[in-house]
Formats: sequence, structure tokens, C-alpha cells
Amino acid sequence: MNKKEFLDILYEQLSGQMPEGNVAAHVQYYRNYIEEEQRKGRSEDDILNELGDPHLIARTLLDTEAAASGNPQTTEYYSESYNGHSSGYNGYENFDSGHGKVKQHSFHLDLTTWYGKLAVILIAAVVIILLCTVLSVLIPIMIVAGVILYVFRLRKR
Repeated sequence: MNKKEFLDILYEQLSGQMPEGNVAAHVQYYRNYIEEEQRKGRSEDDILNELGDPHLIARTLLDTEAAASGNPQTTEYYSESYNGHSSGYNGYENFDSGHGKVKQHSFHLDLTTWYGKLAVILIAAVVIILLCTVLSVLIPIMIVAGVILYVFRLRKR
């Protein structure tokens, strides 16, 4: 496969599936990437082998755009139009990318509420208790070590 075939396949797979401006932008991006790598002295075959299958790139771009748009029809439509059927990609069964939404959970503690203030007080108390416990063990050890070092220093004189 050469650069023209790669870009033609990519264009063919994307056109009709996303706005024409986006298709042109994606194709132009890959054209520029290939040309830039060729200017660096790499062969066209190496670059295209590194990029991989333009069908798979198109599928990834379509899935990414569908997920970014938050459109619930997402990948089933793309999968059918891309593969000609919805059973899988290149004969692999159960190929599923993006049918379930990824939920991102974040935890935010509102410090203006009573439980937020209580949580801060409890965390501070635990930190202070741990610090006091560690220091209560370390201070006697440091005193003993200091006395021993002082005694050895006196003997060397």
C-alpha cells in the first residue's frame, strides 16, 4: 500500500460518517505526518506499517468522535456501516468498543457542611495522634544515640 491508497481508504471510510470538514482535517493530518516523516529520511513503507490499517484508524476516529459528542447511537451505527454487519471486525467475534459509557467518579468534600468540617477535624486528629506516636518512639532513641555518640567522642580524645 502506498500513501495515496492509505489516504484514499481513510477518506472513503470517514466520508459520510462525520462532517466533511472533520474528514478533510483527519486526512490532511495523516498526509502531513507521512510527509514530515519522509523528510526525516524514513521510507514510506516503514511509516505506513507503523500507522497500521487505515480501516482501523477510521474506526477509532469515528468511535472517538461519537464518544466525544455524547451521541447515544455511537458505535453500533458506525460498526454496521464500517463492517457491513454488526457481528465484529475482521471476523473477530464480540469486538466491542464503546457500547458502554465509562463513568468517571470524582469525590468532592464540601467543607461548608457539618460533615465536611467533621471530616477535617477527624483527619487532623488522626495526623496529630500519629505524629505524637512516632515522636514518642523517636525522641528516647535519639537521646540514647546522642549520649552514646557523646561518650565515644570523649573516649577518642
